[in-house]
Amino acid sequence: MWVPGLGSALGSVGFGAVTTFVALLFATRGWTNGWLAYTVYAVAFILARVFFSHVADELGGAKVALVCAVVEAVGQALIWLAVRPEMALAGAALTGFGFSLVYPGFGVEAVHRVPPQSRGLAMGAYTAFLDLAQGLASPALGLMATGASLNVVFLASAVTVLCAALVAAWLMANPAKWTNE
Repeated sequence: MWVPGLGSALGSVGFGAVTTFVALLFATRGWTNGWLAYTVYAVAFILARVFFSHVADELGGAKVALVCAVVEAVGQALIWLAVRPEMALAGAALTGFGFSLVYPGFGVEAVHRVPPQSRGLAMGAYTAFLDLAQGLASPALGLMATGASLNVVFLASAVTVLCAALVAAWLMANPAKWTNE
């Protein structure tokens, strides 16, 4: 259960970057409506969960986590490279869409890798990884922003989220022992 938890933790860094730094990026660049970036992120996140939550059950959690982590990382890279607010908004939307299914994708893996009688414990431990990452990611990115330009935060986040994709690839290569019994 710790490997899917690690994947989820790494994948949540994009969430921390958007919620903490995207409005600041807009402000430092002189772009108006920085609030809109988080709104676009949230709308994409919600729509993806509403319309695609079933996909992890149908295709497998690791596959979904892999694809969605890559989408999230592309979104973070787009924010990093943004020269216009529209690019940053598109990046925020991709980040929201990608992250929305990273957590449930890795969650499916977490519960399928323990015996059925331990699935509640697995979900509790799995969720603790996400909680820990969300508590550490923004301060760590903030420290990074102190010594560099603000957009570097999004590059670091993109690289971190790509590490979540590597975790998903590892999970695909090492199938779960237990399934939906």
